[in-house]
This record gives sequence, structure tokens and C-alpha cells, in this order.
Amino acid sequence: MQFLDHHALNSYTDRGGHEVKSAADFFKEKIKQSKAASLQPHFLEKGVYFYYIKRHGLYFVAVTHQEVSPVLVIEILCRFYHICRDFCGLVNEDSIKANLLLIYELLDEILCFGYVQLASTEKLRPHVQSDPVLVNVDRTPVVELSSRVFGIETRVAPGSAANKPVVQSSLDGETGKNEVFVDIVERMVATINADGVVSRMEVNGTIQMKNFIAGNPHIKLAVNEDLLITSDLNSKGYGNHVQLDKCSFHPSVKQGDFQASRILNIYPPIGEFSVMTYSVTGDFALNQPFTLRCFAGNSEGNRDLILTLRLKSEIPSQCQAVNVKVTVPVPDNIRSISQQMSSNTQSAEYIQEAKQIIWNIARFPGKTEMIAQFRLINSGQEALNKHEVGPAALEFEISGYLSSGMKIRYLRVYDREGSFIPMKWWACEVQIQYTYIASTWNKYSTPN
Repeated sequence: MQFLDHHALNSYTDRGGHEVKSAADFFKEKIKQSKAASLQPHFLEKGVYFYYIKRHGLYFVAVTHQEVSPVLVIEILCRFYHICRDFCGLVNEDSIKANLLLIYELLDEILCFGYVQLASTEKLRPHVQSDPVLVNVDRTPVVELSSRVFGIETRVAPGSAANKPVVQSSLDGETGKNEVFVDIVERMVATINADGVVSRMEVNGTIQMKNFIAGNPHIKLAVNEDLLITSDLNSKGYGNHVQLDKCSFHPSVKQGDFQASRILNIYPPIGEFSVMTYSVTGDFALNQPFTLRCFAGNSEGNRDLILTLRLKSEIPSQCQAVNVKVTVPVPDNIRSISQQMSSNTQSAEYIQEAKQIIWNIARFPGKTEMIAQFRLINSGQEALNKHEVGPAALEFEISGYLSSGMKIRYLRVYDREGSFIPMKWWACEVQIQYTYIASTWNKYSTPN
């Protein structure tokens, strides 16, 4: 399999041999002309195959002159993104600019004349000589301006494991700590009818591990003892068992004790990887975090439409959702909106180009309810059709709560080479963070 390396992005020719603009410029124009949702991750233009992924607002693009399996190229792009995270700690525009030399060195080691050679952090570490330049996302504009004017050192260590590189620079010396971090991430897609009944609910989850431990450690990670793996709909919903449809494991995971004691024996590589991925379907095996009710009706005495959104949190009271966003498509002839909110933590805006209302909630405590009412001002001569409103999409994040009930009972580190003395897992700076993202579509009805 051969790919065009990064030098091939400078220019290319069409099938007639005529030189056209560079592939990078062409891809930029393609992104601007088409909506992000409509552009496929793999497409053919003028004899050149484009493959891309988007992470944190950045596009990672590969191009070939011959057709290659899209799944294979997307996998390599994903691996390159994770390698950049392992070496740079944080992948955004500022981090890429600060680590251009390191990025080019990684590309030279990963690709050789378009052929993939090395695609793992552990194998690349001995061959990369450049030190990472750490970028802190929490720097204030005053600090940033001062560092540029007065030449203050900009190399600041990030404060969380997610933004920490696994590669120690020469300035760090031997001060690096032996740490391992574990996260559980779940993403939900649900379809809910107007009466609140769930017609479809699915969760895809993963146990992420980021390993900073030197040597070759042995890690034992225990999950729920009552974990049940079954896709039988007749057995779902009975008891308090955590019920998964299916799961898969990283090659470094040994599953000998998993069936009996639900313990994973891990011999982790350096860097970040997915220990276990799983999926759950069915409303009986999952907990619904939110209930969204929408009511639309015509306003008396005019052609406007009144839209009421009621969002109720079903998560425990000790948890709270953040970055809650409800997106509601509206008819084309809406000129503007007026709004009324139930609390000061809410805000809303009307996107004229997309014909959407976006309702934002900064913090949403558990076991509470919030209401937003909108008056859709009609610019046409005819009354608005309430059936043209929606469906609504709900997005949010929750820490400390998982819809499937997955949890980590304990994590133990065994050093086989004696390179360090392991501590108890809760004192070894092992952090467990839960992030939950969901989307809900809701049909509309008028209030009784």
C-alpha cells in the first residue's frame, strides 16, 4: 500500500496531465463549499482520492493516486492523531504550530516514500530526537502577551493527564512520574417519541488508558462483578446487572480471568489506547439521562408560533450536566424570535442561515427541570405550520455518571522489572473521569 507523503500535498495533476491547484488548497475549498455533515470522509476528485478525519477543529488528510481501502487509511490517520497526542500532549492549532519540527520528524519516521513503516508511539520513541513544546490551554491573554513581549519561557506543563505527553524531553530529566490514567467514555444516540417513550437507545463506550509507566508493568483492572454480556432481548431488563451486547479488547489485554472474575490483565504499551470497547442497546438496559418535551402551537391573534421546550434531568442530584445544547430547526419564513427562560444559566440564539434555534445551558444539576419558551415571528403572509418545527437534537456532557452502569472496581500495578515501587492504586494518581455525550430527537405535539 502506498500513500502520497506530505510533500505530495504541494501539487498534483488531473487525468489530462494539466497541473491544477495544490491538494491542500483544493481540500480547503471543498470544506468551505460543502457543509461538514455532507462531505464524505472518502471522496474522489480529478483522479485523486481524499481521506480525512476531523479532531478538535483540525483536519488530518491523506491523498492517494490509486484507490486504497478507506477503512485502512482512516485507521492510519487516527493512529497518527493519537501519536501526535502522545508526543505533543495536546492537539490543537497552537500545539501544532509550536511543534512543527516534531510533527515533520514523526511524518518522516511513519512514512517512507508513501509507505507506512512505524505507527505506534512505543516504536517511534527511540527514533525521534525533537523535544515537545508544551502548550497550556489555560493561559490568559495577559500572560500570553507578556511571554511574547518580554521573552518569558512559554514551556508550561499542562495540568491534566489528557494534555500530558508521554515522551519526556531532555529538560525534564528523570523527574517524570510513573503514572497511569483511566477514563470511561460513553456516547449515546436515542430516539424519543412525543409522548416521552423511548423508541431507540444505543450506547457505545470505551475504557481509555494513558500509560506513563516506564519498563514493562503488569496491570490488573477489575470492572463490575455482575457484568453480563448478552444480546438476548428476552433476558434484558431483569435484575440490576450491567448488560452489554458485545465488547472487544486491545491486543495487550489478556482475558484469562475475565469470564470468572471480570478482571483484565493488561501489559500496556506507552501512550494512550482503548483497553475495552463495548456497546449497549435497549431502554431496559440503559438509564435515560434526560426527558425532552416540546410543544408548538399558533399564537392567538397573529400568524406567529409559540414553541415551548421542557427539559428534565433524570441523573442523580449529586451530578450535573454541562455544555447542554438543544438545537431545533424552524420553518424558513421565520424572521426573528423572542425568548423567555426559567433561569439565568440559559441562553438562546437564532441562526438565520441554518434556520435553527440553539438553546444553551451552561450547568444543569440533576433532578431539576428547565423551561424555555420561544415566539417564532412570522415574516410570511400565511400561518406557520407547527409540523415544520423540529425534530430537536440534544447534546450534553456529564461527569461522574454512566448510563450503562459500568464502573472500575480497582486497578493494581505490578512491576516485573523492579524499576519502581508501585503504590496502592488510589494513591498512585490514578484518575477516573466519566464523560457522557448523547443526542435525542423528539417529535412535537401541542399541549392538551
